[in-house]
Amino acid sequence: MYKQIQWIILITTLMTGCQSGPSAVEQAGTMVAQTVAAAPPTVTAEPTNTALPVNTATPRPTPTPNMALTSTLEAFLVLSQLDAYVGENSDIPYGQGYLAWQQIEPISMDMSGPQRDGGVLQIISEDIRARNFIFKSNVTWSASGILICGLTFRAESDLNKGKQYQFYFYRLSGLPAYKIDVYEFGRFKNTISDVRFSDGIDSANNAANEFLLIAQNEQYTVFINGKQQGQYYDSNKQSTEGVLAFLAWQDSGKGSCKFENSFLWVVP
Repeated sequence: MYKQIQWIILITTLMTGCQSGPSAVEQAGTMVAQTVAAAPPTVTAEPTNTALPVNTATPRPTPTPNMALTSTLEAFLVLSQLDAYVGENSDIPYGQGYLAWQQIEPISMDMSGPQRDGGVLQIISEDIRARNFIFKSNVTWSASGILICGLTFRAESDLNKGKQYQFYFYRLSGLPAYKIDVYEFGRFKNTISDVRFSDGIDSANNAANEFLLIAQNEQYTVFINGKQQGQYYDSNKQSTEGVLAFLAWQDSGKGSCKFENSFLWVVP
């Protein structure tokens, strides 16, 4: 449907170049709003802070846009990104999905001292749950030693003890890596991917890395900085609908993970 939106904007622009009245942008906005009126709703929710006792999370609130047209155009821009990442010939049915959440303000998760197994966890929204989805985020990390930044997903509401999946990448000196694991009762249960090393991760202090995670049924696809890293299959079939949360962990000293420009796109 978003391709129809592009044609509407183009046609309206050409028509208004020869007549007076409302601008092309105003007419395109009206026609886009009418075209997508029946599309699934998008939600931009404020993140809520769910941190373990040893953690210090410093979130910034996420305002909710009031204009339906703004949300629709945001969804259109996300679809453009997915075209570049996933590709229209992919078997991922992202064209049938919808924008469930989009980050407006950065979220910084600051740590001091060693963390417990689960690290710092911060739910993006208590009201949003997903099983099959595409999640993207830009992450800036800063630490004096080993640091982990990533995403908890398909998680039970109790992040301290409930079952959950965790995708994360390590800041290791000269040897950056990523992994997908399953946690339960606050402890590691099993791995989906094993440790995977990648020269596509910038491990420098204060470096920014972009990750995109696709979860579809029992299959997971990982992109880092625009390049596909691998696909992994969950043979235990533990996948379920659940909440999503940013995560951060470090071994000692002070560190932080700052998440920006994130979105959650739900797919069938």
